[in-house]
Amino acid sequence: MTRTQRHTPTLVQLRVVAATLAETDQRHKRLGFGGLALFIVLAAAAMLASTASGQAAKYDVLQVEQLIDENLNTVQREARTYGTSRDLSNFPANKLAVVQRYFQQYVPAKITQPNATHQINDVMGHARAVMESAVRSQTPGAGNVMRWLYAGLKPVAEGNYQPAARINAIQFIAGLTRPPLQRGGVPRPYSFVLNDMKKIYDDANNPDGVRAAALQGIERFVRYSAADDSAIVAVKDELTQSMTQLLESDPPTGRDELAHAFLQRYAVSILTNLSTDATLGKQLVSISTDEDNPNLIALHSAAAIARLPGKMAEGEVETNEVLKQWAKRVLAAYKSELDRLGQLEKNSNTRISQPPAPETFLKETKEKAPVAPGMRGESMMGMDDMYGMEMDMEMEMGEMGGMEMDSMMSMMGMGMRPMAAKPQPAEIVASRKKLNHVLQQVLLGVTGQGKVVEDVESLQASSGLLASTPADARDATKKWLTALFDLTSQLNEPTLDTRRKYVTALEEQVATLESLASGKAVQKRATSGAPVFRFGNPLEAADPGNEAEAGPPAAAPPAAAPPAAPADAGLDSLLN
Repeated sequence: MTRTQRHTPTLVQLRVVAATLAETDQRHKRLGFGGLALFIVLAAAAMLASTASGQAAKYDVLQVEQLIDENLNTVQREARTYGTSRDLSNFPANKLAVVQRYFQQYVPAKITQPNATHQINDVMGHARAVMESAVRSQTPGAGNVMRWLYAGLKPVAEGNYQPAARINAIQFIAGLTRPPLQRGGVPRPYSFVLNDMKKIYDDANNPDGVRAAALQGIERFVRYSAADDSAIVAVKDELTQSMTQLLESDPPTGRDELAHAFLQRYAVSILTNLSTDATLGKQLVSISTDEDNPNLIALHSAAAIARLPGKMAEGEVETNEVLKQWAKRVLAAYKSELDRLGQLEKNSNTRISQPPAPETFLKETKEKAPVAPGMRGESMMGMDDMYGMEMDMEMEMGEMGGMEMDSMMSMMGMGMRPMAAKPQPAEIVASRKKLNHVLQQVLLGVTGQGKVVEDVESLQASSGLLASTPADARDATKKWLTALFDLTSQLNEPTLDTRRKYVTALEEQVATLESLASGKAVQKRATSGAPVFRFGNPLEAADPGNEAEAGPPAAAPPAAAPPAAPADAGLDSLLN
């Protein structure tokens, strides 16, 4: 028996999802599609799908077995016992029947209920946890649990049910895998997963959120399967054509540009994993340098060049022009952050001051009595601080053993402990993450590795844009990389611990990026804060020619007398 409920997911609603993804995308720490971004998109699409709109659609709703619903905790305990038991010979037949109905009928039916969308995570979470534990432990009931859930959830994934239920069913099926061949190995998806996901994605009548979930399932299967997997070989041509069509298409009517770019990211990943050579590289470069494309797909395409097998043909793309376009994207990201931080500054300056908290009126404030001369007061506080500093220094000397006083004074800053880095304001932390992500994607596209390299000359032209750069343009490319490495180091300088310092540093770096974006040579600029010694002390590699111009080194100060033994040191000796 089924009943209907009116719901309509609208494609316009994906604008909210895409806007959220645009911010979340900067938090990714790894290539491809982060789990957090996927969760936000699919969860948001699921929630929005339950909102009524202009022309309502009718979704089927499966009937829930009330006996299980009323005794859910008991049934779930029995289901877990069945899934984790090593011996099922004594498992009662009546309990076995209930457990089967729970997995195969109750779970699929419960997630289709329009008034139970808030329970979907709990219901699916328990079922998934039991199955994964059973599969991981390879218990006798693992196969049955998986078969029952698949048999019940596949009709939901493909049927006319609310998108929230379909998305969860699709995600579950997409995650069905065999145990790894060895500990720590990658999962091995079942071959039927690809066919199920492809069937759902190919149906253009399905809501965007449902198709996105199926597309993610396809990407996961391709990523974790061998290139010669029989399931992939059977549909490779169709899949390549479908993904290429998606990659080259414009957003259809009603789909937001960022939502479309999000789907195109899956296409890039799938095509990259299906590739047997680097011929796709030219298309990825074209996507990444098109100024009309949002960063969501452009930066992802740039980074995907590093994952292509083999090298792009030398001279296939104009390296200098590509670097200029990528520098423009980095520059735009920096300017966007400056605008955002400037708006925060503006809002903080115009903030209306709030009245004091009522509790402050209940506390008595006592005026400090004036301190008579010669008494222990503010004038003695400095001596207390000095005493504390001397004690700290004495302890450090005891720990460091024979280190002389002049060496210790130099290292400790005249007897004071080094200042710990201040906690970074939240807006600076968020800004750094966003800009670091942009820089990382670009560096991946150029060098094949998204990190700062100490010696640019040591880079091997084995992947990325650098691999296709002609020899006569390689020096200019390495100078460009050096400038970008410097920007990365300056961006992450820990002394930029206030908004004003951070904004000033970004403004200085914008000038460098403007030069890179216009193809001009970059002059090394002095940083506004402390020098950055990320690549070693520059004094060690100083130009020998400068030594002749420098004056003679100052005479070393005489070594301080060793401190008195702690047993003989009294208060007077410590203070003096």
